[in-house]
Amino acid sequence: MKFFNPFCSCSHRNQIQQSTEDFQFHEQQLNWNLTDHNIQRLHVDGDGNCLFYALAEGLIHEMTNDPYQFAMHLQTFGLKIHSGLVDFAKTLRQICVTQWKLNEQYYSQFVNTERISFLKEVKNFSKTGVSDSSLGDIVPLTIANVLNIKIVIFTSVSNLSRIDIKPENGMHSDSSSQKTIYLAYNQYGSGHYDAAHPRT
Repeated sequence: MKFFNPFCSCSHRNQIQQSTEDFQFHEQQLNWNLTDHNIQRLHVDGDGNCLFYALAEGLIHEMTNDPYQFAMHLQTFGLKIHSGLVDFAKTLRQICVTQWKLNEQYYSQFVNTERISFLKEVKNFSKTGVSDSSLGDIVPLTIANVLNIKIVIFTSVSNLSRIDIKPENGMHSDSSSQKTIYLAYNQYGSGHYDAAHPRT
């Protein structure tokens, strides 16, 4: 027979209240960072694919603004403006997986390979909805490298409000024509990405 313990109940309620307060703190900090840079957020689903959905939203936005040069550039990677957000996001995930396999030596330096083999991690990450992986941290760099774009991530961290990611591969020298994709990242818990765009 279990007995009611009011201290456990209070402790649990305090944890829920504290986690709600932590979440709200991160949301508020992220909103301040976005407002400070005149950026608006577009919410995406948090089903383990949020980073890819957020990237897809940003890329589709830029393809709509530049339907000729940029949209045609992305079509060479199988990214089509009318394919729908979910399919677009799946293609982005597959682009990352392919790049990691082709460039294992380069990308494996960003992953703790003592814990798990790089290729096993890549295989696991290839599944839709998988986000709890150190590979998630290198998705923006991978996409920036492959598509020759800049990615700016606004965060909910007060002392690191913005992270700028530029292609590292050095294959493309003309940075003036590079598009910039914006993301909003709430670091609370396991984290969540949303799409973002400059306010017009």
